[in-house]
Amino acid sequence: MASMAEPEPNQSFETRPQPRDPDPGRLATIVFGLIIIAIGVWFFLDRTLGFDLPEIDWGGLWPLVLVAIGAWILVGAGRRNRT
Repeated sequence: MASMAEPEPNQSFETRPQPRDPDPGRLATIVFGLIIIAIGVWFFLDRTLGFDLPEIDWGGLWPLVLVAIGAWILVGAGRRNRT
């Protein structure tokens, strides 16, 4: 006769809490690093190796950088609220 405290052998694992991501900022760090590397490669090819790359108006690009950072923060906050 089995006691009531013992779990059934076919009990579903869905009731267990899922572990949280141990490092939620890792993806943002990787993306930021790739962006910095891409900008460095751009300047290296343009200035050092003399490749004829299209000119970028860096002074006009900064508002887009702010929009991208704000969107990244909102997406990250939305992900944290879902888990």
